[in-house]
Amino acid sequence: MRHDMTRIDSPAIVRPHPDPAGGPDWLTFDLLGPIRAWSGGEEIDLGSPQQRATLAVLLLHEGTVVTVDELVRAVWGDEPPRAAVTTVRTYVSRLRRVQAPRPDGSTGLRIRSIGRGYSLDVPSDSVDVVRFRRHTTLAAAATRRGDFAVSAMHLRSALALRHGSPLAGAPGPYAHSQRTRLQQLITTAELDLISAEINVGRHHEVLPELSVFVAENPLWERVHELYMTALYRCGRQADALAHYQATRQELVDNLGIEPGVVLRELHRRILAGEVGMLPDRSDDVCPALHLRVNRPRPVRHRADANRIARFVRR
Repeated sequence: MRHDMTRIDSPAIVRPHPDPAGGPDWLTFDLLGPIRAWSGGEEIDLGSPQQRATLAVLLLHEGTVVTVDELVRAVWGDEPPRAAVTTVRTYVSRLRRVQAPRPDGSTGLRIRSIGRGYSLDVPSDSVDVVRFRRHTTLAAAATRRGDFAVSAMHLRSALALRHGSPLAGAPGPYAHSQRTRLQQLITTAELDLISAEINVGRHHEVLPELSVFVAENPLWERVHELYMTALYRCGRQADALAHYQATRQELVDNLGIEPGVVLRELHRRILAGEVGMLPDRSDDVCPALHLRVNRPRPVRHRADANRIARFVRR
């Protein structure tokens, strides 16, 4: 389920943190929020926003070499300052001196110089993005074998790693593009969790959350599929069918397209009252959410409509 994306701005927070390396003092890294490093539950000073952005680039490349030129473009884009190369080298030098112990008893980050680039050597599980990906991969495997309770467990673990907007406060085009990518992965995980919850019979609980998703994503068909399914399993067949008609009208009016195959098939199954949909007739425990789909401004050009249509059916 979704949680408030609270930004953490205090520079000296102490919080417990999982230690993937097996020792209490090894560094762990947060990228699913402000860029932070922790040792023994205490935050480590990573320097300026640009220096943190440099670290994020190295962490997200997961041990592969990043050239100095790539780091310059990542932090400053196509108009770097004159001393950008020297500044990047300074950032790397400072990161190597980060005061935190390693499992071998030494301190600092192991950043290797390879050719005209750098590679950061840390345990993969020390980075929250890697742990997030591991949990969502295990959740997908559980979903494929029909074990939705296990899938939900892994998705909750993945989403618990968030501590704000991904890479919050990091400057540069690389951080911007990765922030968008990571937020999309988070949103997908949120919807996957809602789907798993519906499949284990928690359709009553997810309806309020789904209503928010529908209001925020009026043209995303998967959101409407989940909302209609939850309504139907609550015994609200008429509401599910009415929601389909409202969604179809939005797509026709704004994009000039009919709903996709999956949404149309779901509508057919709900209309037929298929037993396999497992409706729960306890209407009194399902929230009566009278949701109106927000109307975005009409798309004026057919080419734009076609691009948006490809997105909403993903």
